[in-house]
Amino acid sequence: MTGEKRHLKEQIATHIYRRPTSPAAGNYRQRVVTRPGAVQPSAGERYVERRNRLYSARASQQQTYTDMMPRTLARTGTRASNSQHHLIKRSLPQYHSSPIPRRSGLHNGQHRQRGGFLWKILGMFVFFALIILGANFALTSTAFRVAQVTITGTHNPILVQSIQHMGMQDQNIFLIDVATLTTRIDLLPMVASANLEKQWPNQLQVTITERTPVLLWQTKHGTYSVDKYGVVIAPASETTGADALMTIVDMRTCGGDSCGRPRGQSIHPGDRLNQADIAFAMAVFERLPKVVGITDYTLRYDGSMPGSLGGDGAYVVESKTGWLAYLGGAHNVNPLDNRLVELQQILALAQQHQLNLATVDLRFGLRPVYTLKS
Repeated sequence: MTGEKRHLKEQIATHIYRRPTSPAAGNYRQRVVTRPGAVQPSAGERYVERRNRLYSARASQQQTYTDMMPRTLARTGTRASNSQHHLIKRSLPQYHSSPIPRRSGLHNGQHRQRGGFLWKILGMFVFFALIILGANFALTSTAFRVAQVTITGTHNPILVQSIQHMGMQDQNIFLIDVATLTTRIDLLPMVASANLEKQWPNQLQVTITERTPVLLWQTKHGTYSVDKYGVVIAPASETTGADALMTIVDMRTCGGDSCGRPRGQSIHPGDRLNQADIAFAMAVFERLPKVVGITDYTLRYDGSMPGSLGGDGAYVVESKTGWLAYLGGAHNVNPLDNRLVELQQILALAQQHQLNLATVDLRFGLRPVYTLKS
């Protein structure tokens, strides 16, 4: 009886739990039962030795575990719990390529691509059509044609009329050549500088800086205003404030080298005179009354006078009492103030001795010469 109980205990001890080692097995425990006949105690073997042998055999079996990690929402579909679970690594089955049948959806995708391309072409066509229509409207519409030209900086009606008649009105404001028109306005004799700006959609703004006349230049063909640079501006009748300007009487028969133009041709607005001669004449008008003390005289200009140097003209002061004073020109070595002082001394000497002067020549340095009337 005692032997039967011992045999049952040995059978019960051999019923153990083993963790599955096959990759195809699931992650659950499987009960493995060994046959009673597999364990036959040998004679004299103790229970403890058999138990140790069984534990050693179980420990020698290869078992594969993975690190403990929480389950994620992407893997399980539910939120991960705080508990950790054992995951067994599994190898994926070997992939064998196989022909994939073409789905009908690919044809639909191709149709969609073709349809998108056609829509792009149609959109580009519409875009360029709108550009062409907009450009045609901008170039042909009356809304963009110059209707008004505003001129500031001058009150001279002749100058304003000259600018207004340059054909700027009714031109397309996109096509109008601002640079060319500005150059044309600058070339007007009365204009020192000009600025032309567009004012959308159909106006132009012209800003003028007029030339300032400093004296009048009288010739056999007419009298003209001249600025300090020698530019002939306009006839005296068209010059504002001409009555307050001093006049130079040109005694030359204009033509050839004396005037810089063909013989027999007079000066015109826009021509240029010698700037040094203009500066010298302005100095005479300023200094003569102060140094000599005369105000009633006429200043003449003669380029063919004997003694004029380098082809430059010489100025002559004609007094109302009848005497002439040859001052020379701007290039004489003797300064103008010295010549005027000499003239003043000769006039004082003639008045003291009651001399009737005919001419006083001041062109030859410190040796003035005077003549008397017979």
